[in-house]
Amino acid sequence: MSRAALIESLQRQAAEDAEAVWREAKADVEKYRHELAQALEQQRKHGQQASAETARRLDEAATVEAQRRAREISMNAAIALAGRLRRLALAELARSPIEHAEQFFVALARELPAHEWQTVRVNPSDRDRARKNFPGADVVCDNAITGGMEVEAEAGRIRVSNTLETRLATAWPDVLPDLIAKVLAESSSHQPVA
Repeated sequence: MSRAALIESLQRQAAEDAEAVWREAKADVEKYRHELAQALEQQRKHGQQASAETARRLDEAATVEAQRRAREISMNAAIALAGRLRRLALAELARSPIEHAEQFFVALARELPAHEWQTVRVNPSDRDRARKNFPGADVVCDNAITGGMEVEAEAGRIRVSNTLETRLATAWPDVLPDLIAKVLAESSSHQPVA
């Protein structure tokens, strides 16, 4: 799967998830505002003797609290969206076949520091490649690795991870803001105008 197709797939899936998260967040905000309005109405009924200043302060406090809660819900929705996007990206890594797998594996192996690696952890589909490229190492298969390898030397004191998952984790802080912005832009373009 090409990078553009991967991004398009992630954007489409994330846009749908973002819409659902934002709908839930908006519903929660409206519910909370409704509850606050009911509580405020109860206060007004019981406190008819209270002055207009007291009612104004309660209204301001309710508004401030509703705004705080709306920010909290929005922040939690953004965190949930980021988590969902990360899971989608990892799932997409697992689903996408690696083009030129042999050359790709060799290129990743060459990036490793020169060392006598004792253990090499790879996806089961790369077992033979690992044995060929690391003839003196114990090859361990790990389904959690979609591509690349994790190597160890000196009884585990030296470890290097050059997996697709590690590369995604390293790039994620740079990729995530743009991805969220694109998802939100896509999501807001599908929102009905009130």
